Amino acid sequence: MSAAMKMSMPRADASTRISIGSVHSAHSHLRVSSKHSGRQAARCAVVAEASSELGALSGIEVVGLQSGALTDVTSLCKQTSGSPCIMVFFTHWGDLGSWEYAQRLVKVLPKLEDAGIEIVATGLGSVSGGREFSKCTGFPLDRLYADPAGECHRALGFNPGFARDADISPYIKLLTMLAGVGSPGTIQEVLRGYIGDRESKPVYDQASPFDLLGTGYQRPFELATLRLKNMVDILPKWEKLCPPDNNLLVQQGGTLVFKGDEVVFKHEDSGILKTADVEELLAAVAPAAADQQ
Repeated sequence: MSAAMKMSMPRADASTRISIGSVHSAHSHLRVSSKHSGRQAARCAVVAEASSELGALSGIEVVGLQSGALTDVTSLCKQTSGSPCIMVFFTHWGDLGSWEYAQRLVKVLPKLEDAGIEIVATGLGSVSGGREFSKCTGFPLDRLYADPAGECHRALGFNPGFARDADISPYIKLLTMLAGVGSPGTIQEVLRGYIGDRESKPVYDQASPFDLLGTGYQRPFELATLRLKNMVDILPKWEKLCPPDNNLLVQQGGTLVFKGDEVVFKHEDSGILKTADVEELLAAVAPAAADQQ
């Protein structure tokens, strides 16, 4: 299988719109409705309940990419004045979807910082691979942690990918997921990169040739162009970026937001291309910041 084929595994923004209502009890769930008609809703919810996630993560250690030290993952969120803390669980460092998601998060970091919201992230793979990921995507090194064996993802029950335990090549499993098996919505998201999306914001903030097709929305081929650029950057670094355990190539990730010991936002990647929608994440944790998007 060619290197290019290995890398054709991006994940785009999740396709749900969260409608936030009042919370009546510790076990209330808020309504989740579809953002893009015709696209499968991601497994995304805003909740207010005692967190079983913290219990699941208790005792798991990850490696700080800046310090190189082992750290209990539950200690990473340093919440101040009751502000939420975002915990991102990237897939492996060489995944186009993780690159794309990280690049989107980097754009909103100033807004999150202004709102006093902490954000930290773990990724699947080695420390050296994570440092390369940080260098290439711009995601701050001091907020990144390596989880070489995928313990966090396993503990949280994130989608392990198609036929995770089957004794076949991880790349065959990956191709199967790219065909939509065990990865709902992937094909639609691939197509969206080419045909554009009038309900999504532009990929490029600065002036670009895509402006000839209009402004204020994701233009045709705009997202596909970003993915191609990222793929060109990833291919020469593939051996460093990919996880030592190739079975983790199909492991999916997710995003949690904690407020105290409660989970107030949860997104589980249902498959390839199905990372959390950054606009919805902002709306959940910092409505004022989202209004400025």
